[in-house]
Amino acid sequence: MAKRLGWGALALLLLGAAPGAASAQAADAVRAAVEQLFEGMRAADSGLVRGVLATDARFAVTDARNGPVTIAAQSVDGWVRSIDGSEGRWNEQIYNVDVQVDGDMASVWAPYTFYLDGAISHCGINSIELLQDADGWKVTQISDTRRTEGCPDPLAVG
Repeated sequence: MAKRLGWGALALLLLGAAPGAASAQAADAVRAAVEQLFEGMRAADSGLVRGVLATDARFAVTDARNGPVTIAAQSVDGWVRSIDGSEGRWNEQIYNVDVQVDGDMASVWAPYTFYLDGAISHCGINSIELLQDADGWKVTQISDTRRTEGCPDPLAVG
Protein backbone atom coordinates (compact mmCIF):
# COMPACT_ATOMS: atom_id res chain seq x y z
CA MET A 1 0.00 0.00 0.00
CA ALA A 2 2.82 2.39 0.83
CA LYS A 3 4.37 1.79 -2.58
CA ARG A 4 1.09 2.67 -4.30
CA LEU A 5 0.84 5.91 -2.39
CA GLY A 6 4.47 6.64 -3.19
CA TRP A 7 3.96 6.05 -6.92
CA GLY A 8 0.69 7.96 -6.86
CA ALA A 9 2.33 10.92 -5.15
CA LEU A 10 5.19 10.79 -7.65
CA ALA A 11 2.73 10.70 -10.56
CA LEU A 12 0.85 13.71 -9.17
CA LEU A 13 4.12 15.54 -8.67
CA LEU A 14 5.20 14.84 -12.25
CA LEU A 15 1.82 15.83 -13.67
CA GLY A 16 1.86 18.99 -11.60
CA ALA A 17 5.32 19.89 -12.89
CA ALA A 18 4.55 19.22 -16.54
CA PRO A 19 2.43 22.34 -17.21
CA GLY A 20 5.07 24.59 -15.62
CA ALA A 21 7.79 22.98 -17.70
CA ALA A 22 5.71 23.38 -20.86
CA SER A 23 5.04 27.01 -19.96
CA ALA A 24 8.73 27.66 -19.38
CA GLN A 25 9.56 26.11 -22.76
CA ALA A 26 6.86 28.18 -24.46
CA ALA A 27 8.07 31.35 -22.73
CA ASP A 28 11.64 30.61 -23.90
CA ALA A 29 10.41 30.12 -27.49
CA VAL A 30 8.43 33.38 -27.34
CA ARG A 31 11.45 35.21 -25.97
CA ALA A 32 13.61 33.74 -28.77
CA ALA A 33 11.16 35.03 -31.42
CA VAL A 34 11.23 38.52 -29.88
CA GLU A 35 15.04 38.44 -29.64
CA GLN A 36 15.19 37.45 -33.33
CA LEU A 37 13.18 40.55 -34.18
CA PHE A 38 15.64 42.83 -32.39
CA GLU A 39 18.70 40.94 -33.61
CA GLY A 40 17.42 41.48 -37.16
CA MET A 41 17.19 45.20 -36.44
CA ARG A 42 20.75 45.33 -35.06
CA ALA A 43 22.12 43.30 -37.99
CA ALA A 44 20.14 45.30 -40.60
CA ASP A 45 18.67 41.97 -41.73
CA SER A 46 15.02 42.31 -42.70
CA GLY A 47 14.87 38.56 -43.43
CA LEU A 48 15.41 37.77 -39.75
CA VAL A 49 12.67 40.23 -38.84
CA ARG A 50 10.20 38.96 -41.44
CA GLY A 51 10.83 35.42 -40.21
CA VAL A 52 9.00 36.18 -36.96
CA LEU A 53 6.32 38.57 -38.23
CA ALA A 54 2.82 37.37 -39.05
CA THR A 55 1.79 38.34 -42.58
CA ASP A 56 -0.83 40.73 -41.23
CA ALA A 57 1.21 42.13 -38.31
CA ARG A 58 0.39 45.62 -37.08
CA PHE A 59 2.30 48.40 -35.33
CA ALA A 60 0.93 51.13 -33.13
CA VAL A 61 2.99 53.97 -31.69
CA THR A 62 2.23 56.30 -28.82
CA ASP A 63 4.72 59.14 -29.27
CA ALA A 64 5.19 62.06 -26.89
CA ARG A 65 8.58 63.19 -28.19
CA ASN A 66 7.40 66.23 -30.17
CA GLY A 67 4.59 67.72 -28.12
CA PRO A 68 1.17 66.25 -27.41
CA VAL A 69 0.84 62.49 -27.36
CA THR A 70 -0.11 61.04 -30.73
CA ILE A 71 -1.23 57.51 -31.51
CA ALA A 72 -0.56 56.31 -35.02
CA ALA A 73 -0.41 53.09 -36.95
CA GLN A 74 3.01 52.54 -38.48
CA SER A 75 3.56 50.73 -41.75
CA VAL A 76 5.09 47.34 -40.98
CA ASP A 77 6.30 46.88 -44.57
CA GLY A 78 7.92 50.31 -44.60
CA TRP A 79 9.63 49.64 -41.28
CA VAL A 80 10.90 46.23 -42.40
CA ARG A 81 12.22 47.67 -45.69
CA SER A 82 14.03 50.42 -43.79
CA ILE A 83 15.89 47.82 -41.69
CA ASP A 84 18.01 46.78 -44.68
CA GLY A 85 19.02 50.41 -45.21
CA SER A 86 19.77 51.08 -41.54
CA GLU A 87 23.35 49.82 -41.99
CA GLY A 88 23.41 48.40 -38.47
CA ARG A 89 22.94 51.85 -36.92
CA TRP A 90 19.86 50.73 -34.92
CA ASN A 91 20.24 48.97 -31.60
CA GLU A 92 17.10 48.43 -29.55
CA GLN A 93 17.84 46.89 -26.19
CA ILE A 94 15.00 45.32 -24.20
CA TYR A 95 15.25 44.44 -20.53
CA ASN A 96 13.08 43.33 -17.59
CA VAL A 97 11.11 41.29 -20.11
CA ASP A 98 7.80 39.84 -18.91
CA VAL A 99 6.47 36.95 -21.02
CA GLN A 100 2.95 35.62 -20.54
CA VAL A 101 1.79 32.51 -22.44
CA ASP A 102 -1.59 30.80 -22.64
CA GLY A 103 -1.67 28.00 -25.18
CA ASP A 104 -0.90 29.45 -28.62
CA MET A 105 -1.12 33.08 -27.49
CA ALA A 106 1.60 35.15 -25.84
CA SER A 107 2.19 38.68 -24.69
CA VAL A 108 5.55 40.33 -24.03
CA TRP A 109 5.93 43.54 -22.03
CA ALA A 110 9.45 44.96 -22.23
CA PRO A 111 10.97 48.33 -21.46
CA TYR A 112 13.47 49.33 -24.15
CA THR A 113 16.15 51.85 -24.99
CA PHE A 114 16.78 52.62 -28.65
CA TYR A 115 20.29 53.61 -29.72
CA LEU A 116 21.05 55.32 -33.02
CA ASP A 117 24.72 55.28 -34.00
CA GLY A 118 25.61 54.23 -30.44
CA ALA A 119 23.80 57.12 -28.71
CA ILE A 120 20.47 56.91 -26.91
CA SER A 121 17.72 58.20 -29.20
CA HIS A 122 14.60 57.33 -27.20
CA CYS A 123 13.06 54.77 -24.88
CA GLY A 124 9.71 53.42 -23.75
CA ILE A 125 7.75 50.22 -23.43
CA ASN A 126 7.15 47.55 -26.07
CA SER A 127 3.93 45.56 -25.84
CA ILE A 128 4.26 42.64 -28.24
CA GLU A 129 1.51 40.15 -29.04
CA LEU A 130 2.32 36.77 -30.59
CA LEU A 131 0.43 33.74 -31.85
CA GLN A 132 1.89 30.30 -32.48
CA ASP A 133 1.28 28.63 -35.83
CA ALA A 134 2.80 25.58 -37.52
CA ASP A 135 6.01 27.57 -38.18
CA GLY A 136 6.43 28.80 -34.59
CA TRP A 137 5.71 32.02 -32.72
CA LYS A 138 4.77 35.01 -34.90
CA VAL A 139 4.49 38.64 -33.87
CA THR A 140 0.99 39.90 -34.67
CA GLN A 141 1.13 43.32 -33.01
CA ILE A 142 3.75 45.65 -31.60
CA SER A 143 2.67 48.71 -29.68
CA ASP A 144 5.19 51.02 -28.12
CA THR A 145 5.56 54.25 -26.24
CA ARG A 146 8.35 56.69 -27.08
CA ARG A 147 10.00 59.38 -25.02
CA THR A 148 13.40 61.06 -24.86
CA GLU A 149 13.54 62.01 -21.18
CA GLY A 150 14.77 59.73 -18.43
CA CYS A 151 15.96 56.94 -20.71
CA PRO A 152 18.02 54.30 -18.91
CA ASP A 153 21.22 53.03 -20.48
CA PRO A 154 21.09 49.22 -20.19
CA LEU A 155 24.36 48.90 -22.14
CA ALA A 156 26.20 50.84 -19.40
CA VAL A 157 24.97 48.43 -16.73
CA GLY A 158 26.89 45.26 -16.27
